[in-house]
This record gives sequence, structure tokens and C-alpha cells, in this order.
Amino acid sequence: MVSAESTRQAIRRQMAVAERFAYFDHAAVAPIPLSSRQAIVDYAETCSQCGDVKWLDWSKRISSLRGSCARLIHARTADEIALVSNTTHGINIIAEALPWQPGDNVVIPDNEFPSNFLPWRGLQWQGVEVRQVPIEPCGTITAESIFRHVDSRTRLISLSWVGFASGYRTDPAPLVELAHRRGCLVMLDAIQGLGAFPLNVQECGVDFVCADGHKWLLGPEGAGFLYIKSQHLDMLRPVGMGWASLADGSFEPGATRLKTSAARYEGGTSNMPGLLGLSASIAMLESSGAALPNSPVAEAIRENVNALAERLTQAGFVARMPHHPENRSGIVGIEFADPTHNQPSELLAARQYLLQEDIVLSVRAGRLRASTHAYNNGEDIERLVDALIAFRRVH
Repeated sequence: MVSAESTRQAIRRQMAVAERFAYFDHAAVAPIPLSSRQAIVDYAETCSQCGDVKWLDWSKRISSLRGSCARLIHARTADEIALVSNTTHGINIIAEALPWQPGDNVVIPDNEFPSNFLPWRGLQWQGVEVRQVPIEPCGTITAESIFRHVDSRTRLISLSWVGFASGYRTDPAPLVELAHRRGCLVMLDAIQGLGAFPLNVQECGVDFVCADGHKWLLGPEGAGFLYIKSQHLDMLRPVGMGWASLADGSFEPGATRLKTSAARYEGGTSNMPGLLGLSASIAMLESSGAALPNSPVAEAIRENVNALAERLTQAGFVARMPHHPENRSGIVGIEFADPTHNQPSELLAARQYLLQEDIVLSVRAGRLRASTHAYNNGEDIERLVDALIAFRRVH
């Protein structure tokens, strides 16, 4: 078994950003590894010099990406993967394709990112009710709290695997088991977890998963994937159809025979350079063991989270993360002990101060949000905490 430390060092060698920055903003937009940069550069150079001469080669590599995505989440087959432009795109496909009936409802936590709220809200014109489950600020989600809002007309439960602000990581298996027993489906917005922690869709039984690649998968923006359990493909309506949805690849007018795979939802021309970059990113993570049950990538992230929380506490800051280790992610909320420093203007000032020191994080939900990946190390953590101490001293 490869150790967490050797994995940290191997991935860090791929991350040029680490030469300058202590980068703790993977929950926003991640830097891409050298291999992904090269894939995009190679595409741009070839396209500028040769146009579409190499298009079939690019298309074959994109087809192999579906297999990489399937292996990453342990899908049964690559036919369950559609390549999408972002998480919002994937969620909207499911929202539009499910055969809703007036009086149906969808249940979501009330702390969801807008992408996992607005597509469901948009179904109201069809008579579909959106039920929001009140969630405590700590982000804790339990199957019991969700199912207090589920009834016989609940068609779907949709939730984030990891909360974008709280960092709370939900175990989807108990919720999926209860949902299927009640006859409803489950969709997982996995953008804040995939690439950091292993997910096995066959074991947990989730029906749909979507994620953009620009966070923990270390890919470029505008390239992601959607998982659709194969048994649901015939149930879903054809939406967003275009030439790429056709089974025979024909451009003939009047062609109607659709692919029997999830790729039917890709519709038209893809973000070729973005998907090539994502393919390289996932290949690096896969070779690092990111899909393994005892993932060294996940272990390196857990080590970083624990070390950062301990160092922050020692320095007199408040580290916010889920109490139970199994619910933690790569996200740590940071608050100042003095409440006046937790005002929005002060937090933004702190973020700007850190940026001047080449330390990158975000402000979310009334606190600083540090999101650490496997390649961050002890030196990065010390730089972050030392800079926070310096900011506190001058403010």
C-alpha cells in the first residue's frame, strides 16, 4: 500500500502552483497539474496547426474518459457516464428527464448550493413541490432528518455529498437504502468530494451522481460528468438531444435512433480541451489511488485537515469541522476568537491579506474556508497559520 506521504509528494511534483502559493481553495477552483496543462497545450497547438485533422484521435481519448470516470466511482460500465459541462448541467438533465407528475415532490437540504436548488424549483410549473429540510449551521445531515419530509409522492432526494460551506460529508448508503425502500430515487452532487474521497456507487446504490472537474478532481473548469444508473436510462425522457445523441453517428437529416448509453445526453459538441485536461487529471488521481477504498489521497487530506485544525487551535483560532472523523472532508472553517473579526468586511480583509502573502482561501458562511488537497504539506499549513497570526496582530 502506497503511503499518504509518498502520495503527497508525488502529487505535489505535479502541482506547479505549490512553487509559489500555499493553496487552500480547492473547494472553489483548483489549480491543474502539469499533465493536464500539457494535454490542453497539446490540443491547442495541434488545433492551431492542423484544424480538425486529429479530431478522431481526440474523440477516442474523450471516449476513454468515460471509462476513467466509471472506474473512479466504481460504476458498472462506462455506458452509465455522460460527459457534461458542469454540475449544474448534470442536475438539470435529471430534473428535465425524470417523468414528473403533478403532486410529486423532491426533497433537498436547505443549505444546498444554488445549483442543487434552482433546477428543482424550476419544476414548479409542472406541479412539482420542492421540500427543503432545515439543516443546522454545522451541516449535519441524517437519513432521519431527511425522511421526516418524505412521503408517498416523493420522487427524488437530492443532496450534496459534501457541504460546500460546512464541509460535512454524508454517508449516502443509509439514505439510499431507505429511499429505495420508499420507492424514491437519490441524486448526489459530488463536486466537493470526488477526487478527495472514494465513492462506490454500486455499494451505496445511489441513482445519479454529477460533478464538475474543477475542484478536487484538479481539472479545468467546464468539464465534468454525470452518472446515471443503467436501469434508469429507459425511464428518463430524451432531453437536450443533438447529433452526439445518435447511435450511428450519422449526420443524416431525420435520424432518430438514440444511443442506449448515458452519452445520449451529451447532445452536441463537447469542450474538447477541457475534457482532455480532465482526463489527464483523473488519470493522475487514479494512479495515485484516489479510487481505492483505503485511498492514500484521502488519507493525506485527512492528515492535513487534522494538522491544520490542531495548529489553528494552538494559535488561538476556532477550527470548524464535523465532530465525527467519518463526516469530515477537505474543508476547514476558520473563525477568529474575537467575534468582531468575523464580520464580512474583516473576513474579506483577512483573505486579501493572505493573498498578498501568496496564500489562497475563500470566505463562506461567515468564516474563512480553507480547503486542503493531498499535496498540501506542513509548510503550507504553517504559512497559513503564521499569516493569520500576523493579520490578527495588525488588526
